[in-house]
Order: sequence, then structure tokens, then C-alpha cells
Amino acid sequence: MVPSITGKIMHTCRDAKSMAKVLEAVLRERKVDISHGESLDLVAKQFGLNNWNTLSALIKQADAAEARRLQALLAWDFVGQHPTEFDYGVDHNARGSGRRAAMIRYSGRRPTRYRDVKRVFGTLAQTVSAVPFRGRRLEVRADLATEGVSHGATIWVRVDRSPGNILAFDNLKECPDMGWLFGDSSWIQRKVVIDVPNEGVSMQFGFFLKGTGTVWSREFSLSVVDDSHALTAKPYMEPAQAPAWIPPANLDFSKVVDLVP
Repeated sequence: MVPSITGKIMHTCRDAKSMAKVLEAVLRERKVDISHGESLDLVAKQFGLNNWNTLSALIKQADAAEARRLQALLAWDFVGQHPTEFDYGVDHNARGSGRRAAMIRYSGRRPTRYRDVKRVFGTLAQTVSAVPFRGRRLEVRADLATEGVSHGATIWVRVDRSPGNILAFDNLKECPDMGWLFGDSSWIQRKVVIDVPNEGVSMQFGFFLKGTGTVWSREFSLSVVDDSHALTAKPYMEPAQAPAWIPPANLDFSKVVDLVP
């Protein structure tokens, strides 16, 4: 239980069992007998759910999410506009398989700071040097699985010359055979094949979730390949004009961005 801004106690789903016991006791005083299971189902309905089994699954999910927040994936960073609304990190039983995988989940439960579910985007990404791969063709692979994904999930790769100066990028959006995943899917491989320009300085890669649902990823690999491996994106073209560098801005801290609609 947590105190509200008015000082009253607000119940969360983790209080369900104690709430059920209180309900049973109150009804017993009024000569109404119900089983503990019936009481749990009634409490579940107070949280807008059909039954205790559904609420119990949400409680286990919430406990696992809390445990994940106490850990960090070495070398990986989560990026999202409102990261506290996501559950992400290591899932030790991905899709009930008993196998370990990285996970990104967004449920869309209210309240939320996203105006539209189409704006929801979260990614687990790693940043490395592009120097060892300059002038070479690179293949990035990973195994993915999804559940209830509304707007897409897959892997992506980007090569930068400097912050804001992107040289090469692919998220498989234009690749119909190996493109984005939607809905439910069992483990399936996705790969990006990209040419790393000689001017590349840094490279980012990872997997993302757009909209609601869950995506799992395991076994990322990076390998240099020859030209027999077809590119999954358009080849890099040297720009005809000088790159647009990001200039210093807001040095007096006078401009702010309101993250809450």
C-alpha cells in the first residue's frame, strides 16, 4: 500500500490477498459466507480484471519487473521517452521456455504519459566503435520472439560520423521478407546487413518495441561478411553537401521540454 497525495491509503494489486481476507471477515460478520477463492475473484474485479488468475499473473509480472529494475544489463542501455512505463531487462523464463533472454514490455495501462500508442517506442541498444568495421560489410543477427506486439518489433543498426550525423541506418522497415514482427511469434531470426562507411566513428545496434506488447531477444552476433550477402538497406551515398553538425544549444538552461501532456 502507498499513501496518496491526499494522505489516504491507495491499494495496489499486491494488496489483493490482504484485501480478500478483509472482505471475507466483513461478510462473515454480516452472516455471508464466501470461499477464499470467491473473495479473491471479487477483489480482482475491483482492479477491473475478470478473475484472480488474471490478477495473480499481473502480480507475478509486477514482482519480476521490480526485480529487473534492481539490475542493469552490462553494456546495454534502455532508451525510451518515458522509460519508467516499460518493463525491460533480463527474463529468466522467456515465453515460458526456461531460457534466458533480454526483454522489452509495454502494457499501456493507465495512467500513461503517451498521447497515442503509436508514439510508444523503447529499445535496448549497445554503442561500440565503428572503426574496426570501416569499409566492410557487417551482418548483425539476433533471435526474437514476440507477444501481443501492436506496432512492430525487430533489430536495428546505425553508423554515425558524429552525434546527429548518421552515415548508415537500417531497421528492416523496407525489408518485407525479414521485416518487423507483429502480434505473437515464436523464436525467429532477424538480420541486418549493412556497409560501414570509412568515415564511421561509432555504431549502435539493438532491438526495439513500438506500441504495446512484449519482445524478447537472445544471441546477438556481429560478423564481417563478403559481398555475396545482400544488403538489407540502401547502400551509403556520400552527401553532396557538408554534413549538418549539431550546434551547442540552451546554454543558459532557459528552454525546457514538458514530458507530461
